[in-house]
Amino acid sequence: MDAKEQAAGEARVQGVLITPLEALGLARPSTLTKAQFAVMLGELRQKLAYMTPASLAVLRDWVEAHPGGKDKDRFPIGLKILNKAREIQPPESGPSPLMLKVFGHVLGQEALAGGWAPELLRYLRGAREWPGRYTITQIRNEADGAVRRMADIEMRAGRGDRLSLEEENFRARRSEALQKCREIADQAQRGAAA
Repeated sequence: MDAKEQAAGEARVQGVLITPLEALGLARPSTLTKAQFAVMLGELRQKLAYMTPASLAVLRDWVEAHPGGKDKDRFPIGLKILNKAREIQPPESGPSPLMLKVFGHVLGQEALAGGWAPELLRYLRGAREWPGRYTITQIRNEADGAVRRMADIEMRAGRGDRLSLEEENFRARRSEALQKCREIADQAQRGAAA
């Protein structure tokens, strides 16, 4: 995102998220001074500049439904807003160092081979930590239905069966997610070779 896009994004955050919430009467969290609140709003503008207007509107609705403070008349703290924003629309940036490390490791290669790499990537985006054995088992279990469905669709497509629109869409989304994971693994391999 260049400086012009960043400025436009920050203005969008102000116009779609912050100004309407202030107009509803949400005040600064009682734990923050006016200066700290100004810094928090600046951070929100900066870090949420990537979001689309539709995603910001969803985030605004969430903040309206989950205000902070004892009387429920305050902005939630910035971290809560940022975490919810990541759920609504994850930032589309390059892979983090952790993602590169995981997908360059045996774990990432196993995930790609087993078809559960998209779920591993989703976990890494949310938790931002290396998964332990128990977590890996949970990720694999979560992916099991999608992996089996994809194998079934691929088998039927391979023998020439006609797929429903829903199956075609699932196949396209899953293939795109797997390709993104392969690209991260390739980038990790190139980085290791360099």
